[in-house]
Amino acid sequence: MGGGGRDEAPSGWSIILASLVVALVLRTLPWSGWGLWLRPDFLLVTALFWAHRAPARVGLGLAWLLGLLTDFQQGIVLGQYALAYVLAVYLVQLWQRRLAVFSLPQQSLHIFAVLLLVQVVALATGWISGRPPVDGMSFLSTISGALLWYGLMLGSRARFAA
Repeated sequence: MGGGGRDEAPSGWSIILASLVVALVLRTLPWSGWGLWLRPDFLLVTALFWAHRAPARVGLGLAWLLGLLTDFQQGIVLGQYALAYVLAVYLVQLWQRRLAVFSLPQQSLHIFAVLLLVQVVALATGWISGRPPVDGMSFLSTISGALLWYGLMLGSRARFAA
């Protein structure tokens, strides 16, 4: 539909929706032990990827809905992850031009900071709502989330470079 730029090719709604469904399935798999602690937030990282690659299609409204879905899925106070997801997508869209010129390791460091902020916001709202976290191991998922971002960006650059 557009000018045929390389960033427009992967932004079709069917691809976005399919990737979000895959991320949701990966999130709902029965993880346990270290796998649970190291599991990245597949849904959030995928939403951040699309918020960066197709900001006109994936924005704050979809982030809010995905956050509510995460809240519902985890059985926690509605709005806890919704607020965190909106903040994360806002930051990625705010830094979109900056992220585009950075190298992949620099992008991953920025995404690590965003994911760390998401964890802090989610934990803080959990404490405020009277449901403190069980352990502090959830911060390990920020590392794997940044690595997932690296892999997604590396794969998308390789696929859509031609």
